[in-house]
Amino acid sequence: MIRSEQSFLPHVGKTIRHVSYRRVKVFGPGNINDTTFTTSMKLIHLANRLHFDSEEWLIRQSLFFREQDTLNAYELADNERYLRSRPFIQDARIVVTETGSPDSVDITVVTKDVFEYGADLSELSAKSVSARMFNNNLFGAGQGVMFGFRWNNAFSRPWGTEARYSKYNILGTFIDASIGYTTLNNQMPLDSGVYEGSYYLQVDRPLFRNSTKFAGGLGISSNYSINVYGMPDSTFRDYGYKVIDVWTGYNFRNRYGKDGRFDNRPNLALLFRYYNLLFENRPKQEIYVRDPIYNDHHYYLGQFLVFKQDYFKAHQFFGFGRTEDIPYVYSAALSAGWENWTGRKRFYTGIEAQKYWHTHLNGILSIGAGVGSFWQQWVSEDMVIRANASYYSKLMRLWKGHWRQFVTIDYLGNPNNYFYRPLNINMEYGLWGFKQTKISGYHRLNLRSETVFYSPLKIYGFKFNFFGSIQASQVSWKESYLLENPVYTGYGLGVRVKNENLPLNTFKLGAYYYPDVPPGMRNFYFEVTTIVDFRFDVFAMKAPSFLLFR
Repeated sequence: MIRSEQSFLPHVGKTIRHVSYRRVKVFGPGNINDTTFTTSMKLIHLANRLHFDSEEWLIRQSLFFREQDTLNAYELADNERYLRSRPFIQDARIVVTETGSPDSVDITVVTKDVFEYGADLSELSAKSVSARMFNNNLFGAGQGVMFGFRWNNAFSRPWGTEARYSKYNILGTFIDASIGYTTLNNQMPLDSGVYEGSYYLQVDRPLFRNSTKFAGGLGISSNYSINVYGMPDSTFRDYGYKVIDVWTGYNFRNRYGKDGRFDNRPNLALLFRYYNLLFENRPKQEIYVRDPIYNDHHYYLGQFLVFKQDYFKAHQFFGFGRTEDIPYVYSAALSAGWENWTGRKRFYTGIEAQKYWHTHLNGILSIGAGVGSFWQQWVSEDMVIRANASYYSKLMRLWKGHWRQFVTIDYLGNPNNYFYRPLNINMEYGLWGFKQTKISGYHRLNLRSETVFYSPLKIYGFKFNFFGSIQASQVSWKESYLLENPVYTGYGLGVRVKNENLPLNTFKLGAYYYPDVPPGMRNFYFEVTTIVDFRFDVFAMKAPSFLLFR
């Protein structure tokens, strides 16, 4: 791992004389540094011709510097990271070249796109099929379109569709926007056992570089229930609601100076969020009249944030060889706000902190903790306590490949619930492979360990990462004291496959064994699926929120 700004530091203070652009072909070159690749294979030439390279004006619009500016090492490192965060760019490099003059340099911006066309088949059987097709960089102009559909013969309304249009970095403002609709129940429905459709607009401006003053976002949606299961009117939850969610943040103290240097003091920021969920019609059944989920909910939340943000560049963490940006940061936040839910008005306070360390063994250790509580007449309600720790080992050589070890432990608890529902240990919330178990409680402890082998195997650009995992989960469902409850464990083996030139989700094949299972569960679980890639969050300022309890 190397510091993101390391290669730029020798050139701090010099004038940028000229900026040029080089776009590496999607197919053929092994990586972004491969400048000598040539091939006579017609298939590779055809695939590259089908792809519109990102236009030069689009890359220029995404730069934080111009010709005749003074070179700032941290600004260039932020810019590389921002370019790599774009969904249509696989990798990016900013290369500084000396000129004949000792006080000036030339810069080459090198980018390698992801193939713009993609598809995702999420379900296929004799009775159902679900898929989506998309283009993440239509005409090379930083815009995306997506269309999806679902057919299920068991539903009373067999067909469902979705569509979305996205534009990235609108007019060089670093604002991303998406507008779309869906009838596929994939916009975080309110409750379990329901099926929703939605029309939505999402606008975001991230903290795209450390010296940015303002960040924020806006989400607007109109949502409604759909009776795909053919329920009678007496049991179907017929409802509709609208959501407006807006936040903004002001980064009023920046540790990076315009002279290309920085001090060791952290950034300081103030953030504010307003959220309003308003029902147009509610379910008529008596059981849901007083259910908080089916009542209006709005809140105001402010936050004071302290953060220090540095990054390393590395390979083979969660990816298959692409450049990954690894955080080396700390942050602490104080939050306060006011909530009105089902007419119950409550004050909220919270404190959160997280820090990453680069260890002596060249690994990364992350520790986080937080406490948040609502207050009704000075009495605490729905307090959430969270603590977690993660360790990522260094990349180690094994045979012709490499391997890493990942370990995570996480505790989540609520000692005085009022509105919150109990926790479960299904899938990502506990043991991967547990589904629809009835085990639940208000305190949960999870432990996960995974060994990943990054194999040298490569077939037509597809790379293979093999993994072995151990999982353990405990929840306070029998006894109020967490550690007196049974510990459920799981052991897994599998492989993840991906071609990082293509915008496809990662293919995953896994097998899991559980020595002890709750009623209704089998001891073995097999899966063939696709999963969304995980990446470290590279934007320090996000919408402030209550500590999540789920």
